[in-house]
Amino acid sequence: MNSRLIPENHRVTAKFIAGEEASAIAAAACVDNPGAHVEDYGSYLSISNELRLDLNIPTIVEELGRPYEVSALLVVLASYTGQVELGPTCLSIKEALAN
Repeated sequence: MNSRLIPENHRVTAKFIAGEEASAIAAAACVDNPGAHVEDYGSYLSISNELRLDLNIPTIVEELGRPYEVSALLVVLASYTGQVELGPTCLSIKEALAN
């Protein structure tokens, strides 16, 4: 198979179990990542962006209206595409081959 026939894809994706938290995470992702794309599949939400997706806890707290932590975000994260970087107030997913 000729690899030139397969278009390059530099998007990273996070999929979250649907619910109040996933909706707040999606809204926060759109605030912190201009150009992020959200798709609702009923049982889960898919959030994607080019090269990098930053999920910042302070923005999620603002959307939820209550305290929230990275550990709670990990509970509703069903799957992802890319390389995860985890910090005390942020979960970032970046393209695996990006610097």
